[in-house]
Amino acid sequence: MKRIMLFAVVAVALASCVSMPTGNVLLGERAVDFRAEHDVIGVGGYEGGFRALSFEVEKNSIEIFNMVVVYADGQRERIDTRLVFDPGTRSRIINLEGGKRHIHSIEFSYKTVGSWLEGRARIRVYGIR
Repeated sequence: MKRIMLFAVVAVALASCVSMPTGNVLLGERAVDFRAEHDVIGVGGYEGGFRALSFEVEKNSIEIFNMVVVYADGQRERIDTRLVFDPGTRSRIINLEGGKRHIHSIEFSYKTVGSWLEGRARIRVYGIR
């Protein structure tokens, strides 16, 4: 029994290591409505900057119209997109202008586009150091 438990713990640990590259920090997550909406994920006081972003989608499909990254110095970087992401998918790595930057917030315009039966989609945003 102990061997099975040890095997299960090791398997889960290895699977989590493969899923996202090292140096990622969960910056925030939101449930997404079925109507188009604008949402802000406040990032705030993480030590050190981030060189890139990535996000993953759960529970249902979403359409992202655009993203705006607001840096700590007030500069804004618009990342135009009009893509649909299915549940269980991840975005590409989105490199930020200027190397490692301190992020104040991330603004999204998006909506859930999948079946009502599946419920609201959920998006998680990761900062990559």
